[in-house]
Amino acid sequence: MNRLPLLLRILITGLAAATAADIGRTIYQALTGFPAVNWSVTGRWFLMVLQGQPYVANVGAAPALPHELIAGHAAYYTISVIFAGVYLLLLKATKREPSLWNGLLFGWVTMAFPFLVQMPLMGMGVLASATATPWLIIGRTLVHHSSFGLGLAIGAMVTRPR
Repeated sequence: MNRLPLLLRILITGLAAATAADIGRTIYQALTGFPAVNWSVTGRWFLMVLQGQPYVANVGAAPALPHELIAGHAAYYTISVIFAGVYLLLLKATKREPSLWNGLLFGWVTMAFPFLVQMPLMGMGVLASATATPWLIIGRTLVHHSSFGLGLAIGAMVTRPR
């Protein structure tokens, strides 16, 4: 993989990160018995945002929307690729090589989006504080974003220009 175009490198890195995050969440689910992410609810929220309704008091109780499962997966992979682009551009701007450490750190920084934006706007509260199981959700998010960051680093290392 010598000298891949940047957009292809971003795409591969983002998909590697999403795959790693999926693996991490699956392991967390197996160890804790905590349910998997409901991509339909996530998709419902993203569709509502696109309709101009970013805040939903309880997105789980909101009426289902057509194609919300597809929208949830599309949003997840799109955000993964966008974060991969930001990660790779930050590495380039700071003249750093990808490493497991900076990938992990970037993955942890990305937790700000679900904890401080997405969850509150979905009616779950900051850090899932308005849910019955905030610590399990925090744990799942930590595992997800840690795995995501490691996947970013691995994807970036594999596609690094040589």
